[in-house]
Amino acid sequence: MVSGDLSVFPFLPVMQMLLSSGRGGRLTVEHVRGGSLWFTPGELVHAHSGALSGEAALQLLSSLDAGTFFFVPDEPAPTRSLTLRADQALVGMLGDQEAWRALLRVFPDWSRPLRLSSRWNDQQPVTRTQYRLLDLVRQNLTLRELVDRAGLPPRTALDLLRPFLAGGLIELA
Repeated sequence: MVSGDLSVFPFLPVMQMLLSSGRGGRLTVEHVRGGSLWFTPGELVHAHSGALSGEAALQLLSSLDAGTFFFVPDEPAPTRSLTLRADQALVGMLGDQEAWRALLRVFPDWSRPLRLSSRWNDQQPVTRTQYRLLDLVRQNLTLRELVDRAGLPPRTALDLLRPFLAGGLIELA
């Protein structure tokens, strides 16, 4: 079993090492945005993070910049939600990681709930999708729980909420 800390061994180099090793198994990262990835030799076949799986889970896992990880060799995937060759997976994750940098500056603490601020009023114009997300904000969910329940790719959900946070209409509780 291989294990380590992502603050010492960054996520993408760990992924590159595992994907190029020719080994299959499960990589698990313990973190509020963590989860598990399953490999077959040279291929990424499943991702799971909280209530997310497949592409949405992989997108969220690409945001990881901290946490402890361990790799269990030869553990088969419980299902197949992805079919990505090593190079496809790494290029996609690199792009996702870059896109996450700005969002993580705006939404740094995933363990605290979002809430409507005192500046919020119900006459605020919103799209149907924003309304569904704001309804989750009203439920006093942590950011992690909100992303799990949003029914959208994680970055999409946060990009839709970002203007409300920037405008002071929602805030971290």
